[in-house]
Amino acid sequence: MRLLPDIYLVGSGEIGLSNPYDCHVYLIDGGKDAVLIDAGAGLDTGRLIENIKEHIDFNKLSRVLITHAHADHSGGARCFQKLGKKVLLSGVETHMLENSKNDIEEAFALAKNAQAYPEDYDYRFFKPDGVLEDRRPIKVGKYELLPIQIKGHSPGLLCYYLKAKGSNILFSSDQVFINGAIGLLNAPGSDLNDYRKDMVKLAVLPVDALLPGHRLFVLKDGGRHINQAVKSLSKVFVPPVL
Repeated sequence: MRLLPDIYLVGSGEIGLSNPYDCHVYLIDGGKDAVLIDAGAGLDTGRLIENIKEHIDFNKLSRVLITHAHADHSGGARCFQKLGKKVLLSGVETHMLENSKNDIEEAFALAKNAQAYPEDYDYRFFKPDGVLEDRRPIKVGKYELLPIQIKGHSPGLLCYYLKAKGSNILFSSDQVFINGAIGLLNAPGSDLNDYRKDMVKLAVLPVDALLPGHRLFVLKDGGRHINQAVKSLSKVFVPPVL
């Protein structure tokens, strides 16, 4: 599904585009190179690949940029690695995968209790092919993506910011959603105080298109939704949570 020039939604369980447990998976076509934002849950990666092939030559896809290590975003990582695609993640999330497996599995169990994953689905640990650094630009053909590390939903979550012709785009993952909703969880790694401290990193960006990891996206006036979240976080009550 084409959202903007060179930007496609190729996975989403919520709208039936791919497996029901997939987050939104985005494709960025930079011309000579292309990347995915997130890998889905890994329950039907073949369907994701079919969707990608509707828009680009699959051989052109070089990397999968994982926003954070939650299963609906990273469960398909190993599937893409087997196909020769490099999977990249922040250093903080990589450290969690290597050293905080109990916390990851506790958060995963809580999500399963909420029926976020099927009963027979196990968390799929993986080893990233490389680490992405906060604010170090990523070249994707004619485009340059800026990873922004931000705490709140998960300790090392990366949003990706893209200045494209006619639109400033933020891939906000599960950090912030439309109407100012946030992705605060009752699980290890998710923290309201971190949200209050870090959301300013997004508020200072001019954002037209806000492309989150779930629910609706907006193609215009995305900054308004981010500012709604920041305003809610400045008050004593917990902001709306997705």
